[in-house]
Formats: sequence, C-alpha cells, structure tokens
Amino acid sequence: QLLRVSQTVDPQFEIAAGIRKTSDVEGPALLFESVKGYPGWRVLGGLFATRKLIALSLETPEDRLLERYLTLEEKRVAPELLATGPVKEVRWTGDEVDLYRLPMVTHSEKDIGPYITIGVQIGKDPDTGVRNVSVHRMLLLDKDRLSLWAPPDHHLGRMILKAEERKRGLEVATAIGVDPAIVIGSQAKVPFGIDEFYVAGGLRGAAVKLTRCETIDVEVPASAEIVIEGVTIPGERVPDGPYGEYPGCYSEVKQSPVLKVTAITMRENAIYQTALTGFPVTENHALIEYANAAVVYREVKKIVPEVKAVHMTPGGTFRHHVVISIKKRTQEEARNVILALLALGIGVKQVTVVDEDIDVYDPLEVEWALSTRMQPDRDIIIIPRLACSTLDPSVPAPRITAGWGIDATMPTGDNERFQKVRVPGVENVTYLKV
Repeated sequence: QLLRVSQTVDPQFEIAAGIRKTSDVEGPALLFESVKGYPGWRVLGGLFATRKLIALSLETPEDRLLERYLTLEEKRVAPELLATGPVKEVRWTGDEVDLYRLPMVTHSEKDIGPYITIGVQIGKDPDTGVRNVSVHRMLLLDKDRLSLWAPPDHHLGRMILKAEERKRGLEVATAIGVDPAIVIGSQAKVPFGIDEFYVAGGLRGAAVKLTRCETIDVEVPASAEIVIEGVTIPGERVPDGPYGEYPGCYSEVKQSPVLKVTAITMRENAIYQTALTGFPVTENHALIEYANAAVVYREVKKIVPEVKAVHMTPGGTFRHHVVISIKKRTQEEARNVILALLALGIGVKQVTVVDEDIDVYDPLEVEWALSTRMQPDRDIIIIPRLACSTLDPSVPAPRITAGWGIDATMPTGDNERFQKVRVPGVENVTYLKV
C-alpha cells in the first residue's frame, strides 16, 4: 500500500496529480523521492486516500470502521510529555526560519499558491489553557508568514478571536507528518474544550507522546516529521483563495488570519506530507467520512434505538448527504430523524431514511425505495435558513443553508404491498460463477 516514486516530480501540480490518480483508482499511498527544486526532500501524499488506508492506520477491517470510531472516540488516553523527541533533531530559529525551504505543494489549477494541507494545528484556549487539535489549510505568504484559515465557528478560529479580544495573538504549532491516529483524532466531533490528543490516544490504544515547542508554550507530537511554531498577528487578515475545496469547487477569496512563524524544527531527513482535497473522493473526504458517520449514528440512536446503518455518501462529499436505515416502530420516526440531523449544524443538507431491508450503500436499492415507498407531496420535508458550516457554493449567504429530508420508509402495520419481490433458492445456484 505504498508506492515509491523515483521519477522527479514538480511540487506545482505534479505531486497533486499523482494523489488525484491514486485516489481515483483506490491505489496506494505515494512517497515521492525526487522533488524538483528541493534536493534531499521526500514528499508523502495519499496516506488517507482510501478507506483501506484509513482502516490500516487504525488496524481494523474496513467493514468495522464505524464501530471502531464509535467505541474508541470515547476511550480517551491522556498524552505523555517527554523532554525531547526526534522532531528536535534539526532546529531553525531567528534568521534561519525560511518556509521556502520546505517543498510545499500547489494542488489544483486555480489555487492561489502552495498550501500546507494536512498540518495538524495545536493551540490553547486563552480562557482555560486546554489544547485544541485540528487541521486547517495554510497559504504560503512569505519566508516567515502563513495564512491560517480557521473560521470563527471552528474551535481554533474561536480561540484566535478570544486571543484578539485580549489584544494578543494565539500561539499555534503546526505538526506535519504525524501518527495517522492524531490526524484522524483531530477530526473527531468532540465538544469545545476536549483535547483531541486524548481522543488520538484512544484511537491508537496508547498515549500520544508530546514535547514542548522551542519558542511558544505549546506541546507537539515528539515524533512528528516537521513542526512549525508561530503566533497569529492580532487583527491582521490577508486574502486567502481561490482554493480547491472539499465540495469539489473552488472556495471564494476569504480574509484569513496570519501566522508569524517563530521556529521550525524537524527530524533529520524529514518527510514532508501533503494531502489533496477537491472533487470527491479525495483524502479529505476519506478522513471525515467516519467521523461524521459516528456523529450521525449517535444522534439517530437517540431517536430510533434500532439504527441499522449510516452511509455518508461520496457524491455528498461524505458530509452533506446521508442515507440511514432503521427498524421503524412508529409511523413518524423517520421525520424526527430528518429534523434532528438537519438541526445538527455539521453540514448535513439531505437526509434519506429507508427501512432495514434496504442496503444504504447500494444506490440502486436506495433509489428503488424512493420509487416505491415515497410520495413527494407527503414524504419530503424542506427546512429553509439553517445555520451551517459549509463551503457549498449554492448557499444564499455564508454559513446559511437549506436542508431537506426524504422519508422513504414503508408504513407500519400492513405493508405487504411494499415488500421486495424475491425468488426462492437463488443462494443455492452453484452453476454460475461470478
């Protein structure tokens, strides 16, 4: 599941093209061993390109990924603090700081420039000192300046604003090339004030080992490949975008906070890691699929204890569209499920609820349920003007969307006329080999 690419590749588009290709064919991760303009550097891409790779990183079968998320997100393990670690083998401070020496990648055709796309940001809440671990894109601005696109409705963005209210910047470290469980843990939908390093510890079954930064009061993974230390500049914003985002479209130009870099530390012979987002399915989508599915599953289970399956769909970017199968016991349970999920605010735009006999992963079966168990005037719910964090270009205004749901379940009671036509004995046919 790792392909070493020896041919020389350009960090402008060619690395991203390889990741795009491996995502499309569900191929292996890619280690680019010769990068144009950056002798000695290697770049890793596509580490999270497929469910298979996500499953490998969590050491679990693909068909048990949701179960793994549901159980281990709650099994939190406290991190362990070390005096130092491999990430301290090389240290750039003062005038040595130069982001242009890192092989940052330009991904999509209309991207404004090279971005750090899978750096794990670590900051501390100015009120409580509790760490937050998340992933946000960073645009290269200068040798010691990066944008940090963390919107106010994200935890890190909220912390940046809290610091600015105190007339100071927020100290933020960005770790590149970390244990996959840390990246996956950073995507957990836990409440504000929960340190995601605890979640990552639960996912990996062992404490995440941290060490202190050189110039800021933040702890980072001791075994990271690279750590960029910095402080946001209070009140300063720069244009960020266009950038190829997870809905498969380009984001508009946004005003983004700015990070002033104070130090860079790394391993000897460090590997730079990048990740692709854009038209589904890419690494970004594979990373968020089961984190979002776990949130949806828990919410539905509060309403209908007999949840059979949850599918965040690829065409819905593993975020906007979800199909759920339930064992329905009362007539309007599906409507309650629809309303609850649209109110969650995690980006769900379309909810389809089907019966337990429908395979939520099979588009043919789902469409059949829509065709035979749903009447549009009775079973479609449309809710206008929902607050929602989304980059959907169709929305009427930022952070506002509409949502809709479809109840494609059979009525309770006498529903014989809705049952699938079946031919007995199909499973006993042995003379046809598929």
